[in-house]
Amino acid sequence: MRFIDLTTEFSPEQFLGNSHSGTHIDAPAYLFRDGKKIDEFKLERFLTDAAILDFAHLKPGQQIDDEDLEAAEEAAGLALRERESVILHVPSEVRLSRNAAEYLEFKGVGLVGIDSVSIDGGESEMEAHRVLLSKDVLVLEGLINLDLIDASRRFRLVSLPLKLDSAVVPVRAVAVLE
Repeated sequence: MRFIDLTTEFSPEQFLGNSHSGTHIDAPAYLFRDGKKIDEFKLERFLTDAAILDFAHLKPGQQIDDEDLEAAEEAAGLALRERESVILHVPSEVRLSRNAAEYLEFKGVGLVGIDSVSIDGGESEMEAHRVLLSKDVLVLEGLINLDLIDASRRFRLVSLPLKLDSAVVPVRAVAVLE
C-alpha cells in the first residue's frame, strides 16, 4: 500500500487565520444558512473511493463543462459512481461550470475535489459551489500532488477535517494507492 499526501503545507506560529487557507473542505453551511456544518457529517463521508479526472491540458481561465467531464471519464476508462469522490486535476484558475456541477450532482458523487484554490475560480456567484453544496456534496480545494496518481485507477481518499463546528475546515488529504 502506498500513501500520497495531498495536503498543502501550513506552518502557523499560532493557529489563527482564514479557514480557506491551504487544503480545506467546504460544507453546505458555507453558503446556506441552514446548511450542515462539517461536524454534522458522518466520518465515512471523509473516507471514500475516488476517481481522478485529468484536465491539466486546459489553459488558465478555462472552464470545465459537462461534456468535458464525460470525455475525461471516457479517456480514463471510468464511470463516476454514486457517493464516491471525484478529483479534478487542473491548471490554476480553471473552474467548474454550473452545468458541470449539475452533471456531478446528477451522477451522485459525494465530494468534488480540485488542485486549485476554488472550483469556481474567480467567479463571485459561486455557481458550482451553490449547485453542489445545496445537495450536500462536499467541496475539497487546494489539493497538491495529483500528478502522482494514475488517472486510470481508482484510489482511496482520506480527507479528514478537524472536528469543528464550522462550515469550512482545513484537512489533511491523503490518497491511498494499492
